[in-house]
Amino acid sequence: MTVNLDDLAAIYLLSRDLATVDGDATEEEIRPLWDFLQSFGEMNQQVLEFITDLADKMEPEEAMKRVSNLEPSGKKQVSNLFAKIICADGELNSEEQEIYDGICSSCNLPDPDQPVARHEEEEEEDIVPAFLHVSYRGIASLRQSENEDWNSLKDELEEWIGGNGVEVVRFTPALNALSKELKLKGRHLVFMVARNGYGDKTVGDNMPATILYGGGYPIYGNIVFALETDQGYNIEGFHSGSLLDKALNAINEAVDGLLRTE
Repeated sequence: MTVNLDDLAAIYLLSRDLATVDGDATEEEIRPLWDFLQSFGEMNQQVLEFITDLADKMEPEEAMKRVSNLEPSGKKQVSNLFAKIICADGELNSEEQEIYDGICSSCNLPDPDQPVARHEEEEEEDIVPAFLHVSYRGIASLRQSENEDWNSLKDELEEWIGGNGVEVVRFTPALNALSKELKLKGRHLVFMVARNGYGDKTVGDNMPATILYGGGYPIYGNIVFALETDQGYNIEGFHSGSLLDKALNAINEAVDGLLRTE
């Protein structure tokens, strides 16, 4: 394998990124990297320190470009190195797998000699589409509906909210942050208010809604949280219990714990 110090720095940087995905790197995760570097005949502590210094100044994009330009035999060695690092602790979670696959794809690396055991997400049974209802008193409760047609679903939403017509609140900074935190794919978090009732002070200020709306404008009355597709803007309920739980906890944290559950 023919490499220069910049190439070794690139390999070191990507190896370090893989070893620290789930926190601080363990001895088991670092050992394959040191064994790899020390396989080069003139390697000593001074050279190792120089390589780490180069890596600290290198951008990940440059590192991946350097590795992708290695000769085929070098890529094979690097592929085996990365596989050893990512499998060192015997556990490959979804985040580690995503980063590992991304690096291998960007660097156009061949499959390692020892196959990497893939992380398999537990298949979760779908639930009846669920919506999170939050009253102006801060009481959070579950509503479910199998209606996919908007005209039918709208009638239910109006009943849950307690008003005529439904207004969808989307893309506020707080809602965008929640959508990102929940890692929604092809969807974003929204909440709905009564079109003619959100300014009705007689029903009470919905503080969670006011916080998530932002801009200093209070939202009055009951609201319903749902998902909306990025394409077509179709309103949907939560189809899995785990995502619903994550959404409830994330929303409650975003509104400083103002939600209470029935």
